[in-house]
Amino acid sequence: MARTVGMATLSSKAAFVLVLVTGILVPGVMNYVFSVVLDQQMLGRIVWVVGYTLMIAVVWYGWIRPLDITGPEPDAEDVERKVKD
Repeated sequence: MARTVGMATLSSKAAFVLVLVTGILVPGVMNYVFSVVLDQQMLGRIVWVVGYTLMIAVVWYGWIRPLDITGPEPDAEDVERKVKD
C-alpha cells in the first residue's frame, strides 16, 4: 500500500522507516536542545516523552492495528467434541 506525502508516494515500508527515524531523531534532538543548550531539563523530558509516545501511537495505528492476528480456525470435529464434553 502506498502512502502519499506531499507530491511523492512512499511505499508502506519506506513510510514506516520514515516514521521511525523521525520519531527517534526529532524528540532526541529537541530533548538535547531544551536540556543542554537552554538548560530546561523538565521541558526536554516532556518533549522526549510526548515525541516517543506519538511515534508509538502512529506505528500502532498505521501498521500494527490493521494486522489480522488470529489463531487457526477450529475443525468441525473439535467443535462437536467440545459440545459433547
